[in-house]
Amino acid sequence: MPSEIISFTENFDSQIGFKTHWKDDSSNSPKSYSVENNQLKITTRAKSKDRVKTHTRRKDFGIGTYNWRIFIPVFEENARCSIGAFLYHSGNTAFEFDFEIGSGKPQIREKLMVQKDEAVVHCTSQSHPFSSEEFIVEMNSWSDFKISLTDVGGRYLIKWYLNNQLVKTLQTEVKIKVKFSAYCSLENLSFMGSKWPTQEHYVLFDKFTFQQ
Repeated sequence: MPSEIISFTENFDSQIGFKTHWKDDSSNSPKSYSVENNQLKITTRAKSKDRVKTHTRRKDFGIGTYNWRIFIPVFEENARCSIGAFLYHSGNTAFEFDFEIGSGKPQIREKLMVQKDEAVVHCTSQSHPFSSEEFIVEMNSWSDFKISLTDVGGRYLIKWYLNNQLVKTLQTEVKIKVKFSAYCSLENLSFMGSKWPTQEHYVLFDKFTFQQ
């Protein structure tokens, strides 16, 4: 029996390696991403509903720690554009644990007292249970986004970290037999802002790692 691969590192330093380990999952959108300068760059078009996504070909991720290093650009204020760093399981029941990062709706920015040079981070479990909280991150800067999954009674306990600071903890009802793919994305999503983008947006992913 082959030994289990318990770690995964992607430095986005090889187009061939990227195609080997990652797969497109863009939804009716151009595959507007590329590996350049040792980074994964993803773009979305102005006045579009582009949903540009790529995920690991591996679908066996479970208990462990996931880290995305991401450059957060300057977003158009209140634009419906979101950087996604998340884990997703498809099937009869879908499960998703994610970071969604964008300018944010005006009411959320006001509630959090977000400054002009800051973006909103949604830390979300999409189901079982649904739970979402918002935090703040600097724009025009690199940040680390980490999710930790541990086993508590046969179900996942999730911890979200922003620049190595624990910001959210959630005990889920999702059984640890459920496994995930890891995603990097940039999507023009209605819930992330109050207007459709009038300019192109981009994001840079420098590194993704999984450690069990």
